[in-house]
Amino acid sequence: SDSTSSVLLDRKSHKVEAGTVLQVVVPMDNTPSEIVAENIPLNILYEDEHMIVINKKAGMVVHPAAGNWDGTVVNALAYYLANNSPHGSGDFVDSSGKITFHESEQSDPAGTDGEKISFRPGIVHRLDKGTTGILIVAKTKQALSNLSTDFAARNVKKTYLAVTVGNPGKRVVIDKPIGRHPVHRQRMRVVPDPHRKDSSGTSPKDRIKDLSSPTLSKTGRRALSYVDTLSFDGKLSLVQVRIETGRTHQIRVHLQDRRTPIYGDEVYGIADWNKRLAKTHGIERPLLHAFRLEMNHPITGDHMVFEAPMAEDMIEIGKIIWPEGVDQLPRAFAAGKETNES
Repeated sequence: SDSTSSVLLDRKSHKVEAGTVLQVVVPMDNTPSEIVAENIPLNILYEDEHMIVINKKAGMVVHPAAGNWDGTVVNALAYYLANNSPHGSGDFVDSSGKITFHESEQSDPAGTDGEKISFRPGIVHRLDKGTTGILIVAKTKQALSNLSTDFAARNVKKTYLAVTVGNPGKRVVIDKPIGRHPVHRQRMRVVPDPHRKDSSGTSPKDRIKDLSSPTLSKTGRRALSYVDTLSFDGKLSLVQVRIETGRTHQIRVHLQDRRTPIYGDEVYGIADWNKRLAKTHGIERPLLHAFRLEMNHPITGDHMVFEAPMAEDMIEIGKIIWPEGVDQLPRAFAAGKETNES
């Protein structure tokens, strides 16, 4: 062929011949130099001069990262703390909403499994974009340090609510390590035990043999979840999940491994069921909610319990599955009536 002609290689299956010259264009680094304060409404459950607790809405990313440089909880908090907080802006935000924070000042937030993150002032744990519920953010360096220690030591008790396809069962303990998927790097998975069958009945000899050196994707990190079905309507369940560890996507992965994935989960769920949810209710997110968080205050040591109602879309589905839930677990179904106790 003509040596000056060029062809766009847009298929992974394209066969490259010997002597072909490949031109690779590396995308420009569009990482912003600073976080932009944005006036985005936040549902604040509690605040003092040391920390702030919010009920995160669905679709909101916790902190800026590749693909989501704005519109995050951190962007919203930067504006709120600089302009509207009655308890002071804390150590990480100045009066103009600019972040005064250095990466070296913070250890990895729970749920990040060591991956590098930028732009995370005060963040000690995370919720996935589609997940709603309780999120704690430190406002001072001391609170950040103490909260990080408490999360790492598993002194913070976290309880979630989820809608699942099928019935996971009562008083179920899922103690299975989670690691990054060896092929699909954005996904996590339960790391197979090489010595026994997994929950699908697949034996070790039938698994794809990974001959690479041991990595975190092969060994995983311990992940412990306690699952209890509150109600099952024959197809869907409303379940309560208490997690002892905070691995990335832990609840979503554990429930998938149980063969009862979260309804609406586009990564770990069932496509046909997700399409039904989108068509009948207009919901396109995993129905997972961080309902309750129990902790000691990072400075005073006071015992604190926070509870946040599910979002309206999840309440709607929850009422169908568990009509009695409105009376038996009213704080989960009472949208707009968040509570905290100390």
